Amino acid sequence: MLTKKAQYAFRALTVLARRQQATAEGEGKEWLSAREISEQAPMSVKFLEQILVELRSGGVVKSRRGPMGGHSLRRPADEIKMAAVMRMMDGPIAPLACVSLHYYERCEDCVEEDCGLHRMMSDVRDAQLGVLEHRTLADLLYPT
Repeated sequence: MLTKKAQYAFRALTVLARRQQATAEGEGKEWLSAREISEQAPMSVKFLEQILVELRSGGVVKSRRGPMGGHSLRRPADEIKMAAVMRMMDGPIAPLACVSLHYYERCEDCVEEDCGLHRMMSDVRDAQLGVLEHRTLADLLYPT
């Protein structure tokens, strides 16, 4: 399940992606303040600022100070994978640590080769990643 933090990150990124698209078409300014983002995708500005810091650290957003500053996408929306943002905000996508590709942890009291739950949750992980690794931020802008 997506946390509120991840949901808000995707809302904010969608606003920035729409802005990026409008700017490419010659409309409006590139940079949006946290307040401007929260006006378009209602959420707490303070919480949004924390999320934007993480997105900047993760290389998804760039920020600039000053009266003409704000936040903007670092890359085109179609290059920002949904799975990468989810991991950045919430950590592992896998339902169990023992099936995680990026955050693997072996179970103390389990023999993975004989564990039916491990096999089933590997299938769940693969199904989720089959969607999330092939979808990008741009997919949130248009119906697929």
